[in-house]
Amino acid sequence: HLSLVILAAGSPSAAQTSTPATAPATITVNIKNKPFTLELALTDAEHDRGLMYRTSMPADHGMLFVFDKPDTYSFWMHNTLIPLDIIYLDASGKVIDIHSRKPKDETGMGPRSPALFVVELNGGEAKTLGLTVGDTLPLPNKYLKPTPNQNDK
Repeated sequence: HLSLVILAAGSPSAAQTSTPATAPATITVNIKNKPFTLELALTDAEHDRGLMYRTSMPADHGMLFVFDKPDTYSFWMHNTLIPLDIIYLDASGKVIDIHSRKPKDETGMGPRSPALFVVELNGGEAKTLGLTVGDTLPLPNKYLKPTPNQNDK
């Protein structure tokens, strides 16, 4: 019986196996000449989790959500414990909307027009940077998409 206990104690628990073994993928993006380290949210699971459950985030960090197609993605602050600026970008990286959100606000809010990317920064950072609708963020080319042709269906 002792060997069974040792084996059970040495096997990973469900909590351990659900935690990524490696740090999240990140990119560095200069926003208004200030470098930010952005964690990448590329999968549906990463989109769903976002920055939930974090009690703090370094001032020069954030998250970049990359979606498969432009849409008016709605974001809420369910289980999000820190204030965030949610910055919606079109396929070229141009800012189309900015929302300042409070922790745990479960009101869903989306952009005024379809977005392909969303950047989340600490609350108040967009204002501090002077970021406005119409600005363009220099995202890596591998994520940018040409503006779709109206004839492409």
